[in-house]
Amino acid sequence: MKISNTVLLFLLGSLLVAAGEVDRLISDLRRGDKVTRREAARSLALLGPEAKPAVSALVKGLDDDEEQVFFWSATALTNLGPDAHEATPELIKRLRRSGRRYRDQVRLRMVTALTRIGPAAIPQLIDALDNESQSIRSGAAKVLGNMGSTAHEAAPRLFALLGDEEIYLGETAGAALGKIGPAAHPQVLEALGSDNENIRAAAAVAIGWMSQPGEPAKRLAKRLEVEPSNRVTANGLEALNRVGLPGDQLLPLLLPALDHDGDRVRHEAMNGLLSLRPDSRAAVPHLVERLGNGDPAKRSQAINLLGRIGPDAGDAVPRLIAHLGQAAEEEQAACRQAMVEIGQAAVPEILTSGKSQPLAKLGGESWQARCLGEIGLQAAPALVAALKAEQADGSVYLALLGLKNIAAKSAAVRQAILPFLEHEQAAFRGMALSALVASAAKPASLMPRLQAAMHDDDLLVRQEAMDALASLGPSARGATSALVESLGDGNAEIRLSAVRAIGKLGSDDAALARRLAGMLDGAGTDLRLAVVESLGGFRKLPNSAVTSLVGVLEVKHAATQSAAFDALAKLGPEAKPALPALNQAVRHDDAGVRASALNALAKVERDDGKLLAVLRPALADSSPKVRHTAIRELGELGSDARPAAPELFARLDTSEDRQVTMETLRRVRVRDVDLYISILDNEEPLVRLFACQALRRAGKGARKAGPEIRKLTRDKYDYVRREARRALESIE
Repeated sequence: MKISNTVLLFLLGSLLVAAGEVDRLISDLRRGDKVTRREAARSLALLGPEAKPAVSALVKGLDDDEEQVFFWSATALTNLGPDAHEATPELIKRLRRSGRRYRDQVRLRMVTALTRIGPAAIPQLIDALDNESQSIRSGAAKVLGNMGSTAHEAAPRLFALLGDEEIYLGETAGAALGKIGPAAHPQVLEALGSDNENIRAAAAVAIGWMSQPGEPAKRLAKRLEVEPSNRVTANGLEALNRVGLPGDQLLPLLLPALDHDGDRVRHEAMNGLLSLRPDSRAAVPHLVERLGNGDPAKRSQAINLLGRIGPDAGDAVPRLIAHLGQAAEEEQAACRQAMVEIGQAAVPEILTSGKSQPLAKLGGESWQARCLGEIGLQAAPALVAALKAEQADGSVYLALLGLKNIAAKSAAVRQAILPFLEHEQAAFRGMALSALVASAAKPASLMPRLQAAMHDDDLLVRQEAMDALASLGPSARGATSALVESLGDGNAEIRLSAVRAIGKLGSDDAALARRLAGMLDGAGTDLRLAVVESLGGFRKLPNSAVTSLVGVLEVKHAATQSAAFDALAKLGPEAKPALPALNQAVRHDDAGVRASALNALAKVERDDGKLLAVLRPALADSSPKVRHTAIRELGELGSDARPAAPELFARLDTSEDRQVTMETLRRVRVRDVDLYISILDNEEPLVRLFACQALRRAGKGARKAGPEIRKLTRDKYDYVRREARRALESIE
């Protein structure tokens, strides 16, 4: 059976009372040590009303140096509610801000306790409104506001605080008047007509805390039509929005405020418009009109708001699209983002924008494609519907592109796309093919269609087919022969696509590898890079192909060199013929080449001794990239890298190498206690922590580290001190 917390506390309290423990708890709270005082205060808090005899002791607990004693004493007084009324003067005193490190918590607890005491505290709280301390006056005002209509007699005195020079105090008093309700309306209305800006600002705050938009809200709206003060206007807009003034009354105030010279006024106007949904739709024509404003800030504001209004701003999409054609890059991006936020409502107009455009301009990088892709799945119904148009045009092409980007995996999408595979226009056949692959639940089932498309009359369709095959990876190996056939195509772009696709499919065909390697002779930059990357996709290569990759290392083209290193690294020990070239490349003038060569060498070289002989000097390389590669590769060696431990520990003195070095040392598991002792005084606290952890694991074998570890028990950082103490316990 589950027992509620309330019932459990009651039972605990009853047990304590039954045992006659209240007197003892009071004594413990007054005179016990820190732990005893804390437990006494906690027990009294659990007693609830039964702790009434302890009020004076609990008040004393509010001044305790131990934070938990204060916390539980305050909780106990709060739980007493009206029975704690004797403590009211002391609680009020503690509303004053002090130098106590948890002063905000003190203030909050006192406000809560006084609020729970309720009506019995009201006279003294009213008197406190005249206290010389600003903190006490504002705290008392807050408590009275929390009491709501019960504190109606405080309204005149709260009214007197509205014009205080301290703005926070006046607005706190205003909020209190608003929470008191109708009884305070006369004071609020009077304040609203004051010549004093502070009083009017506080009155606006008061109206914002009223429960409904009654007469004070209407008067405030009228006042804002002529209000000269930015602060009063901002407070007023926030208040009217908070109190829920109807949109037809609030909108005429919000729209002009968008152009106000006060930053906060504009901010509150924007917030107000967004909170009006769906009434914010009425602001859309005004915001659309601002797109033609000569001020970039006002245009940007309008675009931002239209996006944040979301689907209700659908009518603005044509104007946003038109603005795209004349706006600067930053505003173009903002317009696109606004349409993405508008979402599904923007899709029809986005599609229409491509209706008469050349298909070449509607590719994956077009703004339409980017918008449709970011709108995502919610665009799918409109896109599928667009495919059913009688005449295929740019909007239909965009719909196909959108479905590809969304990759909707449904039978409805596939059925809608299928007819376009036979379309008379090659662009539609190619896009349909690409979209179908992206949206198919089982892309491999499309193999027959893809292989057929590789013999299409149109170059673009054949390329789409090969790109699609490449995206399928190893599951498309059945199409390898067709791709090999395309290596002899008369079109260079087709040959390039075929090479790239072959690499994605993966293979161990030695004859095919040799044919690809043979294409390196006289190849241009793009084809050479594609061939090298493709060879990197083979699971194994004949020696002749490896030799060809080694030859590519001499090419002065960074991307091609990098691809060759990656290919050799993937082959691992199978690339043994490349070892001489790799050992030479680790001394290359270019740091990127050295790093790539080290990575490849570590995968190819199986003699750990020879590998260590290369990696250890690399730890002192001038390039962080090279050093980090060497450090990580030593980590891959595990305990076999222990001979390099002194050099690794030396890298802990370099800030940019520390993290990667510590990660490697954890894998190498160095056992030399002296090395760990040498870094106990490292400037980086995480290194000191790392050393303590390692020495703790070493146990009694690290006993000689005791004096140095003991120094760290006084470290500046508590996590280092904590780990140092744990290490001492382990080694002693």
